[in-house]
Amino acid sequence: MRARILLLSLQAVLVFLAEPAKAAETSDLKLEDVVRRQGAQIRKLTAEVEHLRKRPADDRSALDQEVKRYLAADTTPGERAPGSRKSGLVGGLVRLGGYFSLEYRDDGEGAKGEFDFHRLVLKVQSDVGEGIRFETEIEIEGGGAGPEFLDDNEILVEYAELSFDLVEDKLIFKVGALLVPWGRFNQFHDDPLNELTDRPLVARRIAAAAFDQPGVGIEGTFEPLEGWFLDYDVALVQGFADGFSTSGGVRGARQGFRSDNNENKQVFGRFVVSPPLEAVDVLELGASFTYGKYDAAGQLSDYGFGLDLFAKRGPFQVTAEYMNLRIEQPAGAADSQPRRMDGWYVEVSYHFFPAPWRGKHGLFGEESTFALIVRVEGLDLNDRTRGTTFRDDLDQVTFGFDFRPVQRTVFKISYTFVDSDAAGFGGGAADRFLMSWASYF
Repeated sequence: MRARILLLSLQAVLVFLAEPAKAAETSDLKLEDVVRRQGAQIRKLTAEVEHLRKRPADDRSALDQEVKRYLAADTTPGERAPGSRKSGLVGGLVRLGGYFSLEYRDDGEGAKGEFDFHRLVLKVQSDVGEGIRFETEIEIEGGGAGPEFLDDNEILVEYAELSFDLVEDKLIFKVGALLVPWGRFNQFHDDPLNELTDRPLVARRIAAAAFDQPGVGIEGTFEPLEGWFLDYDVALVQGFADGFSTSGGVRGARQGFRSDNNENKQVFGRFVVSPPLEAVDVLELGASFTYGKYDAAGQLSDYGFGLDLFAKRGPFQVTAEYMNLRIEQPAGAADSQPRRMDGWYVEVSYHFFPAPWRGKHGLFGEESTFALIVRVEGLDLNDRTRGTTFRDDLDQVTFGFDFRPVQRTVFKISYTFVDSDAAGFGGGAADRFLMSWASYF
């Protein structure tokens, strides 16, 4: 099954690369494209403003007033993802927003079809002062916490970062509960941003999305050659503790926010290069790494790497990721203690919308799009064992359909074929049907 899935994923990538660009009757306003274009525009505008500021003082007083008024009222520079908006608080310097998602799930044989009010995430951003910025996400899962009738619920700080722009976007120092730069998906985990409802297996069990930790970090963007951009993000945080498992992956090894189990800290990093190629509209190639000591004595290491890709050509889009984590075990450790875990996924989507439909209904506007999606993925949480748990050796193929009346709001429907090597697992037993609604606000 795994070989067949890998073959399908390679075929999907080849089709993407071979397909000629078509004049699709659709809006190209993809959310991640918007983020990239905003970032490039902000960098260009910043350079132009700094150039104008160097003019004689008597020639730029009016310009200063216009710039201050523009920045205070009209822009949200450096947004991690679309969705935030001005609140009108503190003279327009604080922006409030967020997103929510509701799901209907049928998780296969023996499961009940049920609604799941999965997430309500509140985003706050503030320009504290020149070059000083604070942003946070507070996630409420399962309706909150406290009432006895709620279960599988939590309220959690998704991240809370105070950043200092030291060298004009090239060197930004940040502190707080940092969104860990470990894999691509962790940086783009918002429900309305993604095409399918469920997060990829590797993003859940090895990247632990959404994964944040207290610590310090640096990030920035360079343009080493004209049209080439290099982004970097490196963080020093608490890291992992002893809790890796063949069932949960790294999720049980995440540490709390107020203490560390040893004197060592863990480093995570991700680098992304974006070359200007005529063959594609957008291409991003990323690489991640991590290293740390995870046991209480600070003697046993965990270290890993990840590779990721995002490419867009006309109405086609490809996202792919591979992650590998190695865990040093003490002498004599049982095979049930994982020493290596890895996972991957390839997701291909095609975006379209019939031109005659635009304007025929209130939900069919200039931004409206349909999408067809296929994702193939695999997960191995312990290279020493096979099928000792349901997730140990797991493969999935998901087919999905999306409708976005506007780019910030999406209806998703999908069906997942699940294949596990777990003992006694029957084919089709865990196949999954999902519908969901998600929106920024």
